[in-house]
Amino acid sequence: MSSETPSRAERAANLFDLRRIIGGVFTAWGVLLIILGLTDSPEEANKAAGININLYAGIGMLIVGLIFLAWAFARPLGRELREAEDDESAG
Repeated sequence: MSSETPSRAERAANLFDLRRIIGGVFTAWGVLLIILGLTDSPEEANKAAGININLYAGIGMLIVGLIFLAWAFARPLGRELREAEDDESAG
């Protein structure tokens, strides 16, 4: 049943890598909150003690999302799994 080639297994691992999913969700929500924060009225800021919470939360979420995406693309899960298997077989 192990007819999968290593490249196919790596692609499957990368496709379902949670870092990409979490990074994408955080990035999308961050962009949405930044847009909302930039278009909020002063009354909306007054509801949050004068702080434009949508803008600051959006910036934070965008940064976290981009970090997750950079991590996922810099160190793909398929490559990490292959390296772990190579270490086990060598040791």
